[in-house]
Amino acid sequence: MSGCGCRQSPIVIGGCQPTGAACLPVGVPCPGSKPCQHCETTPLCDSAPYRVAATVDSTDPTPYYTIANTHAALDPVVAQTILKGGTGTFPADNGTHDGQHTWLAGVLHIDPASLRGNPTCLTVSASVHVHNDGPNAACRLYGRFALWNGTTPIRTDLLGPPDLPAGGDDNGVIPPTTVSLADVLAGRIVVELNLETGNDDTCRVGPKQWTVDSFVLTVQASAPGRGRSFLRTTCRNCDGVITCTTDTLDGSTPYTPVPPVIPVASCQEGCSTARPPCISTDLGNAIIRGSDGCLYAPDTPGLDPSPCNAARNTAGGLLVPRVDLIGIAPGGNSSLERSVDIDIAEMPGCPEGWRIGARLTPVSAFLNAERQHADLLAETGTDVPIPESDIVLPEAGVYHIDSDVRYALGTATGGSGYIIGWLRDETTDTLLTSFTQIAAISAAGQEQQGGTTHIMTEYTVTSGPRTVRLHLMFVLTGGRITDAEAGGTDSNGATRMRFLKVRD
Repeated sequence: MSGCGCRQSPIVIGGCQPTGAACLPVGVPCPGSKPCQHCETTPLCDSAPYRVAATVDSTDPTPYYTIANTHAALDPVVAQTILKGGTGTFPADNGTHDGQHTWLAGVLHIDPASLRGNPTCLTVSASVHVHNDGPNAACRLYGRFALWNGTTPIRTDLLGPPDLPAGGDDNGVIPPTTVSLADVLAGRIVVELNLETGNDDTCRVGPKQWTVDSFVLTVQASAPGRGRSFLRTTCRNCDGVITCTTDTLDGSTPYTPVPPVIPVASCQEGCSTARPPCISTDLGNAIIRGSDGCLYAPDTPGLDPSPCNAARNTAGGLLVPRVDLIGIAPGGNSSLERSVDIDIAEMPGCPEGWRIGARLTPVSAFLNAERQHADLLAETGTDVPIPESDIVLPEAGVYHIDSDVRYALGTATGGSGYIIGWLRDETTDTLLTSFTQIAAISAAGQEQQGGTTHIMTEYTVTSGPRTVRLHLMFVLTGGRITDAEAGGTDSNGATRMRFLKVRD
């Protein structure tokens, strides 16, 4: 490649262009040529851990009673609510079982369809929040958050700090722990939580109640070449020496891959799988690589003999007239898709210059969620997505996004709670907004509310399309709520989604 030379074909792979002068010795660059550099981008896949769809189902906690003194099993409905990420109560001991601890347990299940490659092990981690409702302090280390394989404990993390007072909070954590995929599929992996709810002979403290919420389970797997897809760009000089290597997610976002890295097959039938030649990044290079991985050179253009055709063939290649874009012309059409409207004034004869007006038509959309309100009360403490609110951001850019959320919230006998909402990018599982309070109620007797709350944000998209969706949740804080619904359309208003692209 160092002898890029002269008197070559007008189409050259590389940064050196022919000058038409006599050939120089090999290794001497052509006079006036640009620095020679070749870059190629290859799709690869690394081995980063990926998320596995998983749930935990309440089960009889009796096999996991290992702490001395008597025990009580938590109501299975309350246990399932907690294991789904909702809020539940460990009631204080009323003296009927003369015990110190109340227990829940849940069996881990995964969706085999979410596995990639052939992993033999999974990594399991979990967290939970507990609050001592009182009326008494806890005794020493007052509970345990554990992971079991059958009847064998594999993580037994005690809850602290010691002697947690009434009104105190703690967060239980099961650190990432490796388990066998076969044991998970056999239903042997169990999450267990127990808390001291009764009198304690050692500390001599009274009973206490606990509020438990925010349970989160994370299951991950990994397999060679089954992690995250990324792009590796390698640049070489004319001698084939690598000058730089860059890894990105989408051509611009930096990324550090997890080894091993596996090539992604890009050639179709009829295209060699050997390493293809690199293509010059020089803007004057007309050779392109097709989606099949093969190289394509442009056809020699056939020129219209019309006297108004200013394009012509020369010894150095095809020449076309330069066009200057000046100002924005009035008129023209726009559409629902992004476009640049061009207006050209008709001019007689064969003019040497033209005036062209261009106008950007930014993409936008408006959507009414034509559905009934989602029953948030039936799924208290649970993330409730609203698919009918989906809007699609079609391309890269900066978007203004806002939503009107219609709701109804009420109690027949008195109670308190609130509805929160947020927007999420479903394509990349990215949170667009922090949790926004849609409505709140705290009433001693009957009360009914209804209205509309606004959520607004600005969101930058590096590539499209992206689907944005509204999510809702109802949280009960006391008493009894008889109506909590939102996300739909009623006789007084509608849930709406809008977006407008404001810049590239």
